[in-house]
Amino acid sequence: MYENRIRHLEEMHKILDKKIDTLEKTGTFEDTQLMEMKKQRLHIRDELSKLRRKQYEHDQHIDMDD
Repeated sequence: MYENRIRHLEEMHKILDKKIDTLEKTGTFEDTQLMEMKKQRLHIRDELSKLRRKQYEHDQHIDMDD
């Protein structure tokens, strides 16, 4: 039920991680740019946590119905 959205967010998180790492290693970035990317990454991580919890609850509910 949530699998596609979770996979999509995981991929987005991975891409942002790589971009942030690259910017931090090169040192060529504006602080506001980096802060915004980190906020996006945190938002994605929060959404992933919520979706994974919902998926778990959904799966548990289905298992109980069997």
